[in-house]
Amino acid sequence: GELPTDCVPDADLAHALHAQGRIVLVAADLAFARSAFDRVRNAIEEHLRDRGTITVAGARDLLGTSRKYALAILEHLDRQHVTRRVGDERRLAVPGG
Repeated sequence: GELPTDCVPDADLAHALHAQGRIVLVAADLAFARSAFDRVRNAIEEHLRDRGTITVAGARDLLGTSRKYALAILEHLDRQHVTRRVGDERRLAVPGG
């Protein structure tokens, strides 16, 4: 099963699941099952390859989620060097990547 985005296990369990690669800790209060996050990341990367940029509102609409979660996801991808912020938009950190 997949961990809902509004449910984060206690800290010890979260760290254990993260260490096992089973969840992605996007923020202190936001976790995704690895498989769910991989789909989110792939959707954003595909959008960026096709269109070049994405905004928080664009990510919200693409993912069908709230602005809060879309922003947390994009900030996580920035920290992972998948995307980089340019003004109000995100681009792939490595063009064509």
